[in-house]
Amino acid sequence: MIEQILGVCLPSTSNMAGVQYLGVAGGSSSCFDAIKRLVQYGDDIRHAILLTAEQRHSFLLVVNGDEEMAVKVGFSSGYRGEGPKTLADTLSLLQSHGVELDEIDVPADLLDRLDASALTQKDMVLIRATPPIRPQRFYDYIDIKPQAHAVGTIWQRFNPVMPWALLDSRLSDLALKFFVSPADVLLQGFRRLEDIFRERLGVTESGCKLFSLAFNGDNSLLTWPGIEKSEQVGRCNLFTGGFMAFRNPRAHREIEDNAKVLLSEFLLLNQLYILESTAVAREAKAVY
Repeated sequence: MIEQILGVCLPSTSNMAGVQYLGVAGGSSSCFDAIKRLVQYGDDIRHAILLTAEQRHSFLLVVNGDEEMAVKVGFSSGYRGEGPKTLADTLSLLQSHGVELDEIDVPADLLDRLDASALTQKDMVLIRATPPIRPQRFYDYIDIKPQAHAVGTIWQRFNPVMPWALLDSRLSDLALKFFVSPADVLLQGFRRLEDIFRERLGVTESGCKLFSLAFNGDNSLLTWPGIEKSEQVGRCNLFTGGFMAFRNPRAHREIEDNAKVLLSEFLLLNQLYILESTAVAREAKAVY
């Protein structure tokens, strides 16, 4: 029954290749997003083989040493449209990240089995044994103006994501709801930071006065071990400048910003939390 639906003769499970499958067959954006997620998460894509059957294309990726991942046929060439544009973007992205790129011609039915998540061990032997196309013809597929595929331009199409491993644990609950209400989360995070300092120092000041009391000058209440005086001044300015530049405007008026700008502010706030966590009480100077 499943073979009739897919229109593909499926192999027995004993002959199936041990390959992970990414993307949705025929879905250009889904296939491109699958590769972007690997790049975004930090997976090491060592080698990418473009599998070509006339104007249909997919990728076989070698990731993190020896994991093989097949990206379904969401790419095409030979005309103007979403499929060729996505292929150009994907090739440019992989190239900009130093991925070794090759291309081989494969039978159309091999791509059909790939789309059905049913590559065989025989298919994998064929892929490995087929010599790559020389000279390379990748630039035939990247046929739009080069600046349209500059790596910085392609990165702008990535969705902003929360770098969980970098976060101070005291911001965890706010990070979980950041993309639901980022402006409110930022204000709450700044208020929480003030509360942390007030409780730690036993004072009632707020904002810039609070941080100046904590870090400004030789008589500040807090410092960091092993840093120069200029570094102390710079870190103090990060706290006061952050509040003046970001917290205060948001507290007094509505500011329309996109998710990338708001996430950048949240990461700055996170850095202030980390700096607070490493600050220590300044030793009182002896009086003779």
